[in-house]
Amino acid sequence: MIYRTPEYCRDFRCIAGDCRDSCCKGWEIDIDSETAEKYAEIGGEFGERLRRSIKNNSFILTEDERCPFLNTEGLCDIYINLGRESLCCICSEHPRYFEWFGSVKEGGTGLCCEASAELILSRPFTLCEEEVPDEEASGEYDGELFSLLLEAREAMLSAVNDENIHIGRALGQIVDIAEETQQYIESPSALKRKVYYENDTIREIFRCFYELEPIDGSWLPYIKKCEEALISAPPYSEEYTPYIRRIVSYFVFRYVMKSVYDGRILGYTLFTAVSAVFISWLFRCGAEAEKLCSFGECALIAKNYSKETEYCEENMEKLLELFETEPFFATEAIKTVIAKSFGENVGEI
Repeated sequence: MIYRTPEYCRDFRCIAGDCRDSCCKGWEIDIDSETAEKYAEIGGEFGERLRRSIKNNSFILTEDERCPFLNTEGLCDIYINLGRESLCCICSEHPRYFEWFGSVKEGGTGLCCEASAELILSRPFTLCEEEVPDEEASGEYDGELFSLLLEAREAMLSAVNDENIHIGRALGQIVDIAEETQQYIESPSALKRKVYYENDTIREIFRCFYELEPIDGSWLPYIKKCEEALISAPPYSEEYTPYIRRIVSYFVFRYVMKSVYDGRILGYTLFTAVSAVFISWLFRCGAEAEKLCSFGECALIAKNYSKETEYCEENMEKLLELFETEPFFATEAIKTVIAKSFGENVGEI
C-alpha cells in the first residue's frame, strides 16, 4: 500500500505539557473496544482507577472537562504508568487523520493541534510517498471519479502554491475547478443557486459562524470582538500570504478526495475558500497598534478555527449544508468576497 502525506508530518512531535490547549480537555474521549478489554485486565490500584474513570466506553471527564488522567503537569498518567502502547486509539493517533482509497492511504496531522498548526504554517506544502507493507487495501469507490478528483486536487494545489499567482486569484481558481468537477459528478446540490445578493459582505460569513456550537467558551466572544474591529482593521498584508497558502493546501489535501465517497467537492472547496477568507480577517482584526500578528499568533488563530469547525462533526456538517444551499455561498458570491478580502481596495465590508 502507498502512504501519501505532507512532508512536514514526519517532523510532528507532541509537545505534551507545553501545549497551551491540551487535546486532553474539552473533548469527549472514546475508548476503542480492544483498549477497553486491555483496561479491564489491568490489576492493582491503577487498574481500579482506570475502571472507575470509564463509563459507556468513554473517560468520565472532570468538572472542568479534563481527562481524569491528565495530571497537573499536563502529562498523561496512563502513558506514565502503562506506556504509550496502552493508550486508546484516539489518544495515540490524535491529531493524525487518515483516509483509505483502495491501495492508497493518505494522512496528515490536523490543524487543530498547536504543534501541528505551527508545522503547517511554517513549511512549504509538499507531498511524500512511502510503501506501507503491512496494511491491506480498503474502501470501494469509482476509479474514474477518483482519477478526476486527483487531477482536480493537483490543479488546486498547483494554483495555490504558485507564488506567481496572487492568493485571491488562486482561491478563485480552486473554486472554479471545484465547480467544473461538481458539474461532472452531478450531485443533488450542485450549482442550483444562480442568484446571490449584491450586498453580500464579510459580516455575513461572521454571522454564519455565530450559528455553530462553540467548543471553547471563549470562541464566540473572540470572533464577535473581531467583527466589531472589521471597520478599523488594517489592509491585508502579503506577509500573511504564505500562511494562507499553507492553510488552503492543508484543507484541499485533506478534504477534496473525500468527494469520491460523497460527491461534495464543491462544498469542501467552498469550506476551504471561506476558511481562508475568515482566517485572513481574524489575522487582520487581531493586529494591534498597526503591528502584524506574529507567526505564533497566526498559528494559534488557525488552530482555534480548526478546533471550532472541522473538529466538530455537527459544525462541519452544518457548514457544508450552508455552502451547498445558501445564496450567499454561491460561487460567484464567494469569489466576490475573496476579491474584496485579498484585494488592495476592500470596499464595503
